[in-house]
Amino acid sequence: MKRVKVTFDTGSVPPVIRQYIEHAAFYDSSCSEQARTLLAEGADRLFLKMGMRGRLEREYRMTQFLHRHSLAPRPIAYASDADRDYFLTEAAPGEDGTFGAYLEQPVKLAGIFGEALRMLHSLPTEECPYPGRTSEMIKEQGGGRKIGAGLVRSLTELAVDDVVIHGDYCLPNIILDNFAFQAFVDTGDGGVGDRHYDLYWGIWTLAYNLKTDRYGECFLDAYGRSDIDSERLLYFTRFAELAD
Repeated sequence: MKRVKVTFDTGSVPPVIRQYIEHAAFYDSSCSEQARTLLAEGADRLFLKMGMRGRLEREYRMTQFLHRHSLAPRPIAYASDADRDYFLTEAAPGEDGTFGAYLEQPVKLAGIFGEALRMLHSLPTEECPYPGRTSEMIKEQGGGRKIGAGLVRSLTELAVDDVVIHGDYCLPNIILDNFAFQAFVDTGDGGVGDRHYDLYWGIWTLAYNLKTDRYGECFLDAYGRSDIDSERLLYFTRFAELAD
């Protein structure tokens, strides 16, 4: 991702955050309208994410959980003021999955992308701070008014919330170092949910970023076909497309 050097007033953030970034140089690394993300380069390379108050606590807690399993950067500090949340993490070494050198080797990228998701879905769920992710997602879409009662009923009957999901499993949200997995980032939509939600987004992002749907099958092969239910994948595909 291309980053632009910016000026940033460190006096505008809470002291618990400010102490780590006072003498850093800042580069805008934002990729979402919901939050601003800055790379702070000083004695250490850190990422500072800022969003509306109450928006980043979930990401902080999910990052804590995944870091304990060596799957996310170390969370350094989380704080809020009257208007905003602030979340500071270490920067994992490497580049995200949209890095040009990775996109130039799509078969390798799709394979590693599938293997990494299998690794995430193999975590124990007991300590994950957010269970029941499927029902949460349905509620977030207006209790089914947006996606339709029939689809809500099907998801409620078929979904199996039995793995830790990322919740936004796209290429910008995985960090690789020379194709070696380093970390998952932007995990604020995660929790214990149905694996097929992540599988849909994995297929989607490969098609979007590689500008072809040729590599979805490679991704599913690397993930492992034995745990993929075509009917559940179809329903989560419909849900994600309608909810987007």
